[in-house]
Amino acid sequence: MARIAKSGLEYFPFDIDFFQDIRIRKLIKRQGGKAVTVYALLLCLIYKNGYYMQWDDELPFIGSEMSGFDEAYVSEVIKTCLSLGLFDKTLYETEDILTSKGIQVRYCNIQRLNKRMSQIDKYSLLDMPQQKTTANKGKKTAKSVNPKPPVSPQPVVPVQPAPTKPPVVASGNNAEMLAEFFADNHQENLNMLCKNFGLGPDGIPHLRSLAQAVVAEWELSRTEHRDYNDWSRHLISSMRIKHRDTANKPINNQPTHAPADYTFDGGFGGADV
Repeated sequence: MARIAKSGLEYFPFDIDFFQDIRIRKLIKRQGGKAVTVYALLLCLIYKNGYYMQWDDELPFIGSEMSGFDEAYVSEVIKTCLSLGLFDKTLYETEDILTSKGIQVRYCNIQRLNKRMSQIDKYSLLDMPQQKTTANKGKKTAKSVNPKPPVSPQPVVPVQPAPTKPPVVASGNNAEMLAEFFADNHQENLNMLCKNFGLGPDGIPHLRSLAQAVVAEWELSRTEHRDYNDWSRHLISSMRIKHRDTANKPINNQPTHAPADYTFDGGFGGADV
């Protein structure tokens, strides 16, 4: 096996069509222009040590400290990057790994330009397509040049799927999670959420009514979530949609729109805060 003399990179190229990528445009549309800063920071952290990064519960804090954005916002940007395919979602869900096929291709190209020996031998997203192409080429050559008698196929050994994280069925835990969401120790976060929704400090009852309406819909549809963090982020997103639907109706004599200079994204009350 070839040995990599230096796994990390000193630089990586920035495509001039970066902002034409539909995934980047969707990322900016959903999370704002500063989401590009978080994505670029994650790429730097990945390429610094190679072509992938192991998820760590401290990553939102590290991203917050280095970018100046809230931890909850950093978590939301990472989640959006996964949903858009900027990072491979399957590897993240099964191995807690942040990488992508594009990252691995770019890594190999840079190592080749630097005349370094490199090999994607772990968490590879490139092997299967390469093996398939090689096998097809070999099969075509053998058929046209020197046909051979058919060989009895070898028994196929089924591959066991990698274990996935068990989902939490929200319909069985909604009441408990709702109580945790509005717990006294989350008062500061609830006040921030009120501000984001354009409500005053006395807007928490309105938040509770929005949350109860969302949870009632989840109970009917049996919506599932991985954990409390995923549950709370999904809840806030759904509450925001319901609140916008009634934005023209004043609530508690408070403004219906959040200040232009304030942004709050993501769940709270879990490991991300």
